[in-house]
Amino acid sequence: MKSILYLATLVGILWCSLGLLMLVGYSLLSHFSPFLNDFLNVSVKTSKWFLAFALFFTVSGLCTSLYALARANRDNYMVFLSFAFSSNASSIAVQIYRMVANGIGWWAADLLGTHSEVSLVKWLSIFLLLLSLILLSFQFSLIRMERRAP
Repeated sequence: MKSILYLATLVGILWCSLGLLMLVGYSLLSHFSPFLNDFLNVSVKTSKWFLAFALFFTVSGLCTSLYALARANRDNYMVFLSFAFSSNASSIAVQIYRMVANGIGWWAADLLGTHSEVSLVKWLSIFLLLLSLILLSFQFSLIRMERRAP
């Protein structure tokens, strides 16, 4: 059981770090948008959908780590695990909705508009969706394990 808790902590920290990296990138991009518009002629727009996705992604990782800490201390750990699962499911829902509405490279289309037609953006978007699905299956496995444990 300890190895599962260590793995949950490690995965949660990794996901939270990726989410924070996306949030920092979004804030830097929006902060330096006048500079990018003047020198590169690229207009950067704000995207509430990308911000929601990054927040859900970060909260999911944070709650996964907090689940492991609460489980180790024998506190009320199912609250953290269920919130992590629901926020990750919301993150996947945002990604799929925006992929249907704007195409596979949805976040770049939201942020950069016409400058987003790059295959790297599409591969990165698919990679983020696969990462979210992997975390969702890991969290679902943790929920099933906790329901079967005495």
